[in-house]
Amino acid sequence: MTITNPLRTVRNVKALLSITVCLASALLCFGCRSHSGNTSNAAASEIPLAEAPAVSMLLPAVAGSLERGETPMGWFLQRGIEHNTASGILDALGDLLPMSRFRPDDELTLEFDEAGEAIRFRVERRNRSQYVVEADGKEWSAREQEPVYRKGIARFEGTIQSSLWESLLREGASPALVVKFADVFAWTFDFLTDCRGGDRFEILAETLYEGDEFAGFGDILAANYEGERGEVDAVRYTLNSGKKSYFARDGESLQKIFLKSPLNFRRISSGYTNARFHPILKKYRPHLGIDYAADTGTPVVAIGDGVVTRAGWNGGFGNFVEIKHNRSYVTWSGHLSKYGKGIKKGARVKQGQIIGYVGSTGLSTGPHLDFRMKHNGKFVNPLKIAVPSADPIPAEERTDFKIVSRQFFAALGALPNGPLEAGSEQVCQLLASARMPHATAGGDRIVP
Repeated sequence: MTITNPLRTVRNVKALLSITVCLASALLCFGCRSHSGNTSNAAASEIPLAEAPAVSMLLPAVAGSLERGETPMGWFLQRGIEHNTASGILDALGDLLPMSRFRPDDELTLEFDEAGEAIRFRVERRNRSQYVVEADGKEWSAREQEPVYRKGIARFEGTIQSSLWESLLREGASPALVVKFADVFAWTFDFLTDCRGGDRFEILAETLYEGDEFAGFGDILAANYEGERGEVDAVRYTLNSGKKSYFARDGESLQKIFLKSPLNFRRISSGYTNARFHPILKKYRPHLGIDYAADTGTPVVAIGDGVVTRAGWNGGFGNFVEIKHNRSYVTWSGHLSKYGKGIKKGARVKQGQIIGYVGSTGLSTGPHLDFRMKHNGKFVNPLKIAVPSADPIPAEERTDFKIVSRQFFAALGALPNGPLEAGSEQVCQLLASARMPHATAGGDRIVP
């Protein structure tokens, strides 16, 4: 897409107007002298001169997107923006949206003031998130701007057949909602190792609308999963501090010191056993961990906070990362294709941080993650350890929590499948029960 250089256009327009004004003045003066030789210079000077129109009327903004192979800096320079201005905008935006994360389908808009100076830059992404960079004197400041949505509620209920993914999509959920559902229970339930055909699920989720157009699903408000391996439930609750989190029906936090799995998308190919036939060494030997088979490049995350005590080649494990989580627990991740950013001995990591990527280095027949855990120096089955939860509902908020959770679990069991009409009395009551006014302090803009 070709867009005329805005600053060059402004200069050309101003130059053209100046020439036009001069010619017009000359012609008028000449005409006056031709018809009346005694016309004074004072009379000629009273003739009003045309004024150049304001830049904001000519070019209030330019918009476009990156061409294939074009960089964000190149986009600015191609449109005549000074390098210092472009650099200031991109530097301010860097912490929120680095240049490497710009995409060709991002909509870019640069706005100008009446003097033709750049004052605001917007990036609107395909997922409807927006980033805004504004001039603040000689500096630039950036922020992420949440879109304004009208909210409704939808309920999904079904039975697992082949997989959680397939079953939820069949009921009308989106892929993003499936991931959110798994994330809600990421600390308490592994939907690959514990999921069985015939298990049942229920979900109560926000629906988001831009005008009358469905824009996607928001947060999960309540959920339940019941099956052969047990039952888990969750309700979203906004604490007095403004933090939104998920709690079980009894008020215990679903968050724990360890995630249930180091992979988000995975399938387990071999389980914990003390006698597994090694496919390369051709002999039985203990396999004191879990093999997660996944495509090369699948992100591997830290299941809990900790310190990297080893990162490098480790014989049959290939590329290897060891993390000490506290005085009792240590985790190993082997056969990695490469390491996460900043992962080296002594680095501190947070729960969910990428520490590496699935590969097939070392003694391996195919891409997978060899994940192991030690407790007090002895290997344990990562899938069966019992770990403590985060802080439960504070005592002073338990009464309020019980009211909210009762309302949501009642709706979860009674509402019909599918979306409820946004703005209906029932939807407004449920959204109010979710303590949405509290959530607005965190940046959400709600239009019931």
